[in-house]
Amino acid sequence: MVLNREIWSAIIPSAVVPVVIISACGLLCLTFYNRLAFIVTRLRALQRERLAEYKELFRLEETHQSELARQETSHFLRFLEHQTVDVLKRAQYLRNCLLCLILSIFSLIITSLTIGLSLIYPPLEFFVLLFFVLGLLLLLNGLYFALREILISLKPIQMESEFVQRLIKYEFSE
Repeated sequence: MVLNREIWSAIIPSAVVPVVIISACGLLCLTFYNRLAFIVTRLRALQRERLAEYKELFRLEETHQSELARQETSHFLRFLEHQTVDVLKRAQYLRNCLLCLILSIFSLIITSLTIGLSLIYPPLEFFVLLFFVLGLLLLLNGLYFALREILISLKPIQMESEFVQRLIKYEFSE
C-alpha cells in the first residue's frame, strides 16, 4: 500500500497534536509529583508531632500535672488531627490528578499509535477519535483535581494561624 503526499501531509500534523499534549501532561506531572512529595513530607512531620504530643500527654497524666497543661496538650492534639485530615485530603486530590494525567498520556500514546495503524486498517479511525477524546477528558479531570487541591491548599495554614491567635489571646487574657 503506497500512500500519496496528501495523505502524509494530513497524517503527520494530526499525529503531532497528541505528542504536544503528552509533553504538556508530562510537565504537569512533574509539577504535581513535586507538590505531592512536599505534602507527604508535611504529613510525616505532622505524624511525628502528633506522636510527640501523645507522649507528652501521657507523661503529664502519669506525673499528675495540672489539668490546664493536659487540656492544652489535648487541644493541640485535636488541632493536629484536624490538620492531618486536611493535608491528607490534599494528597488524595493530587494523587487523583496524577492518575488522570498519566492515564491521559497513556490514552494519547494509544491515539498516536492508532493514527499510524489506521493507514493500514482504516476502521481504526474510530479508535483514534475515541482515545483522543478520552485523553482530553482525562486531562480535564486531572486539572479538576489540581484545582480542588489548590482551592484547599491554604486551609491548614489558616487553621494554624487561627489556633495560634486563640492561644495568644488566651495567654494574655489571664
